[in-house]
Amino acid sequence: MTKVLEVTNLTGGYGAIQILNGIDLYVDHGEFVTIIGPNGCGKSTFIKIIFGMANRYEGK
Repeated sequence: MTKVLEVTNLTGGYGAIQILNGIDLYVDHGEFVTIIGPNGCGKSTFIKIIFGMANRYEGK
């Protein structure tokens, strides 16, 4: 399949607070992905990094 999204070793957060650590995600064409978790676990931060709306991160 064709990868439409590849996230490798993503680490990010705000200031000294690290929210995401070593996240990998691969999405192939035609797949659906749901990101779930409790409040404050980094779901919105993850999406903001993917769409370039947050700039404090490492990985690719």
